[in-house]
Amino acid sequence: MKLYHSISELEETGLVQATTSIRHGGISLEPYHSLNLGGGVGDECANVLANKRILFEQVGLELSNLVYCRQIHSADVICVDQFASSSQTHIAEADAMITTRFNLALGVFTADCIPVFILDPVTPAIGIAHAGWRGTLAGIADKTINAMQHHFGTSPSDCIVHLGPSIQRCCYIVSEELADQFERAFGASVRSGSRALSLQDANVRQLTQLGVSPHTISVSPFCTACRTDLFYSHRAEEGKTGRMLSFIRLRCIEG
Repeated sequence: MKLYHSISELEETGLVQATTSIRHGGISLEPYHSLNLGGGVGDECANVLANKRILFEQVGLELSNLVYCRQIHSADVICVDQFASSSQTHIAEADAMITTRFNLALGVFTADCIPVFILDPVTPAIGIAHAGWRGTLAGIADKTINAMQHHFGTSPSDCIVHLGPSIQRCCYIVSEELADQFERAFGASVRSGSRALSLQDANVRQLTQLGVSPHTISVSPFCTACRTDLFYSHRAEEGKTGRMLSFIRLRCIEG
């Protein structure tokens, strides 16, 4: 059984491995059944660790080669290359990371928020962001690319971006006040009716305004709230659920 969804739009470059896990194939019990990879949600720590080992064996990743941050719904970005060692895995409070290191996986945990995968194939460099409504409104996607530009010389026009499985406008009903804020920031296309909101459209809008080509931005068709048969959804499952892991890593190409 395949325990993850490959991001073909990025992997077909041959430069990266990029995946989002599904919820099946692990050992966690309800309501975290079964491949919960997120700590701090109420699941047994031993189950989470066992699930990571199950997934990582299938994707060919060592536990010590995954770096993640303590997600706080911010727009803060960490340049992993500034750390002398990335073997500590959990490095700081933030919601996005960037690197030029090969074979080091950058990971975020989600259960409705958008995992934003970023590849600069020219440098090469990668980034990943956890974009909920707060991070999206604060511009975390473009701030991640700005950080790549600052640290690595990345050009937004070179970037390939994928927005992974996440809650979509069909299921994301918010307050009118919040929908109004998003419309003012990103335009009328981000909302349907008075309260249905598209975080995907908001992120695409900020990326294209930054200079990323719309032809190099792809959006997963999966709504996590619609597809709880495949993914965890914080909203659809009323807050008691697990987390998927999305990660991206630069491949070390021989020759």
